Amino acid sequence: MLGGGKEFPGTWQRALLPLSLLDALEAGPNHGYALGQILEARGFSPIKGATLYPALVKLEAAGYMESTWEDGDGAPGRKVYTLTGTGRGHLASQRELWAFFQEAVLRA
Repeated sequence: MLGGGKEFPGTWQRALLPLSLLDALEAGPNHGYALGQILEARGFSPIKGATLYPALVKLEAAGYMESTWEDGDGAPGRKVYTLTGTGRGHLASQRELWAFFQEAVLRA
């Protein structure tokens, strides 16, 4: 939740989820649950697994990230996602488009 009790509309969250996941991965490899937590800290409402994991699968299928299994110490293993070079390029181009969009919307 954002300051002042405001939340991003659900349609915005769904539309920006792929870009936001790539952005969160730019800091380094991470697993799905942690990525969801990062996005919540940025103002997203809690992201259900039925929304998060299909988005991660699509981003991986597009070549923007890759995954490996990490063994758990006495716990189940987990999939760790890493941004690829293609993903970094896509993220950069999406940021440019986002800046253009933001400028167009906020133009007075």
